[in-house]
Amino acid sequence: MKYLFYSTILLCVYGCTGPQERFKSEKYFSIDSLIFAQISLLKSNQNALTKTVQIGENIETRSFSADAIDWESELKIFSLLELNKSKFVGSINAETDLKSTSYRPKKDALMSIKFLKITKDKGQVKTIDGYFLDDDAEVIYTSQRNLKMNFNNGLLTSFEIVGTQKVLLTNTTQFMIKGCII
Repeated sequence: MKYLFYSTILLCVYGCTGPQERFKSEKYFSIDSLIFAQISLLKSNQNALTKTVQIGENIETRSFSADAIDWESELKIFSLLELNKSKFVGSINAETDLKSTSYRPKKDALMSIKFLKITKDKGQVKTIDGYFLDDDAEVIYTSQRNLKMNFNNGLLTSFEIVGTQKVLLTNTTQFMIKGCII
């Protein structure tokens, strides 16, 4: 009976490691981890922000002091580019060269992330470029966003979100958000 108990435990331990190892081997660059680290750095460095928002023809620029910025809210949109979700496992092609890694969905994969490129210099992230297309409810609503983050010495220096939104029976709205971190 004692041997049966130990055999069952061994079977559970080793029998459950296969899928987890496979997921680990397909782990992609983590945008969420990068954003979390940047939020911590920006808060500790007391960085300020100048932000320009354009919706259609209306443009507004505002500056924010370090204590008036909610970095989680400012950078949350970039989580749209997170590839490390169980539903994406096996659905992404990655291409790597000396300075960058690009991710695209495989031909038949249904993903809103259409493109993600991480460029590095001397091991540090320099830019992140991504394209997100939300067309799940295409008849009623579509939204597309080009998202970009720029870094210098491991710290986020600027970001840009450019896109369009279209809701049934309305005109397409174009928007742009630029943030410059000081």
